[in-house]
Amino acid sequence: MADELPCASPECTADDWRRIRDALRYMGRELHGRSYGVEAQRRPLLWAEMDACLQLAERIEATLSDPDPF
Repeated sequence: MADELPCASPECTADDWRRIRDALRYMGRELHGRSYGVEAQRRPLLWAEMDACLQLAERIEATLSDPDPF
């Protein structure tokens, strides 16, 4: 399957994970803004993707030993 990941996680530094977290937050905000420019039927899909990005960002934040205050 395309969604399967190898058993070992990639070797990422804490700074890498912070960048990934920040990129997911940015993507979530971008999807939210885009949702107002599409037809009403497509909004739930964009909002679901936005929620998934923000939830993953929160999970990453929870694993960081020294999270940023922002």
